[in-house]
Amino acid sequence: MKIMSWLYEIQVFMVERIDIRQMRIFLYLVREKSVSRVAEILDISQQAVSGHLKKIRGIFPSELFLRQSTGLQPTDYAFELAARFEKILSEIDEVFVTQPFDPGTSSQTFRVIANEYAQLAIIPQLIKLLRSSTSHIKIEVMDFIPEQHFSMLANGDADLVIGFDNYVDQGLLRTPLRRDNYCCVAREDSLYINNIKSVDDLAQVPHVQFASSAGNLGFSISEFIKNNGIDSAVIATLPCYTSLQAFMSVNDVIAYIPSEIAKIGEYRVIDLDTYPIEFDVVVGRHRRASGNAAINWLSKLIKKTVATS
Repeated sequence: MKIMSWLYEIQVFMVERIDIRQMRIFLYLVREKSVSRVAEILDISQQAVSGHLKKIRGIFPSELFLRQSTGLQPTDYAFELAARFEKILSEIDEVFVTQPFDPGTSSQTFRVIANEYAQLAIIPQLIKLLRSSTSHIKIEVMDFIPEQHFSMLANGDADLVIGFDNYVDQGLLRTPLRRDNYCCVAREDSLYINNIKSVDDLAQVPHVQFASSAGNLGFSISEFIKNNGIDSAVIATLPCYTSLQAFMSVNDVIAYIPSEIAKIGEYRVIDLDTYPIEFDVVVGRHRRASGNAAINWLSKLIKKTVATS
């Protein structure tokens, strides 16, 4: 009864003064501090965003934004209002999720943003787990783009994101999946394997590195190699892990790749006295989906997939 009364009061407030869409646009303006950027994210005109902003400004008694050369600067009052709107919208979104999700009867297609690591080391096992059940659920995988993944989740263009902890937006609801580390690998018939006993032995061995991106930690590996005095041994920089196996089929080299990726390729792992880089992998969803039973189910299934792989 109390919930129904609360909802009625909120509905009256929104109908008479501000609607849900204006609340969401206001939150984007506070976060992005730019009318043009919000228009781009929501795929509407700048005039439309400015119109909503004008209406919002007319509702509240205190100033919300200060215009500066760099864009809009939210006032303290705007930040307080945004916190209230976040709570209201989160609770409204959760209220309307009343039915539990039944994967056995669903034919839903989930859209999952995944970096290269996740595409190689997690997604295949996730699909295998789905295929082993009676579910007709499908997964649409999209490449991870750092500057776009938050807005894609916010807009509902994607349901979940899997990637490295340092690259997944801190504003998302994030669940840790695993901690992994890079390891040194060579091809199965490498002539160098028996000569490598420690990191010091790598100085004279040709190896490849990877371009730094949200899909790999190339900059960290490069720093590790440099600190160990073996940067002169680099003969090529590859764009992604996927290209390594083809490269190694005609070149006897070593490379550093995540240990979970090493497990699924035709590589020999070289035991060294140190492991260069550790990193965390997370799955994230937007707060708007915090009460979405289907997305919550998939997030838990991904965690289960990683735990059992």
